[in-house]
Amino acid sequence: MVIAIRSARLLIESSRDLISNNSVVVVNGDIVVTAGIWDDIAPTLPEGTEIIDLGDTTVLPGLFDCHVHLAMDPSKLSATADLGVFSKEDLRIRMERNALKVLDAGVTTVRDLGSPGTICTELRKSVLEWRTFGPRILCANAPITVPGGHAHTWGGVAVGVDECRAEAQKRISEGVNVIKVMSTGGFLSPGSRPAEACYSVEELKAIAIEAHAHGIPVTTHATGVEGIRRAVQAGFDCIEHCSWGVEGGTTYDEFLAKQIAESNIAICPTMNTACLDKDYFCPWDTRKRVLENLTKLRHCRPRIIIGTDNGIALCPFERYADGLLVLAEAGFTCRELIAAATDIAAEACGLSNVTGKLLPGMAADVVAFEGNPLQDVEAFTRPRFVMARGRVHNLRPIPPLADNALMATQIRKELRAAADLP
Repeated sequence: MVIAIRSARLLIESSRDLISNNSVVVVNGDIVVTAGIWDDIAPTLPEGTEIIDLGDTTVLPGLFDCHVHLAMDPSKLSATADLGVFSKEDLRIRMERNALKVLDAGVTTVRDLGSPGTICTELRKSVLEWRTFGPRILCANAPITVPGGHAHTWGGVAVGVDECRAEAQKRISEGVNVIKVMSTGGFLSPGSRPAEACYSVEELKAIAIEAHAHGIPVTTHATGVEGIRRAVQAGFDCIEHCSWGVEGGTTYDEFLAKQIAESNIAICPTMNTACLDKDYFCPWDTRKRVLENLTKLRHCRPRIIIGTDNGIALCPFERYADGLLVLAEAGFTCRELIAAATDIAAEACGLSNVTGKLLPGMAADVVAFEGNPLQDVEAFTRPRFVMARGRVHNLRPIPPLADNALMATQIRKELRAAADLP
């Protein structure tokens, strides 16, 4: 069935001029047919076309969240080990529910960067076959980590070059879209030490070489500077968090940031609700220092992609826009954020020919926001329409921020204590 989606404004792709004199996106099934000015396209529409008029909104390509954990429950402070108390069926139900919340935010593609076993690839298959409705899901399954390391209970423990290579081969056999490695410890895994590197360059290279030989990108959780440096040396494709952790806090490394930019490695800063000024509890450092580091990073012009780490405590999936607000506060422009959430993210995820732009032949991933996201980042907090692969999602209201001051303070205290930070 042909559907014409009308709106006041349309951004076909992040680098183009905004069409602001009544626009339309035409889809047939799950594919974009054309997009442009309504008066030019309307006479060509076939008889029986369904017209959806969104009024005073701006239509964009569906957004990416390149770092989520669909198996986690953001209403609770949970360590990574806590997922082991749930049955596979319970986790599957939770993941399906969380996937719908992602759609509520205007996100039509997610990269799930860590869940136990193969539950994520199983959910991906269910979504692709339309047995479950949700966003497009890219899976990492269990991250590769050291014994006692970050998320070691999820099933990806490896030590030494041979074990690291074997674990990468296992992920490839599971059909993952991306391989994730824990290059440092993490705050949600007590005792794993987020500032310290876990793997040698040789171990990381073994994983990267194996992944690249099968056309699979490799990304890494890297909160500490040394873990970031080793991932760059090993030829990784993407760095998650990139929070410049050192003993006692953070220290931005401009030389390393320039290396990342020159190597065209993507960075996913994972800003989210925890990083807002209200009830701030990001454990890396003070909010002032975190924003300063982001501003300095932007000046090096690396390839930034949007991801939130949503699923961790007090970071709800539907509040995707919170991370964009933080990045805007650090100096990123609205157009830079849109690019990082659409076509740049699509390129980093290997989907440049599939989604991220509203061009003929691409997936019918279409979202609309009240207002103009090119002028006001707050527009991302007001999604008004979401279509994922040609199917319209019934949006639910995004709840306002709760008063979590006491819980946020406690969470930050516990996370930093678990990492031996003051």
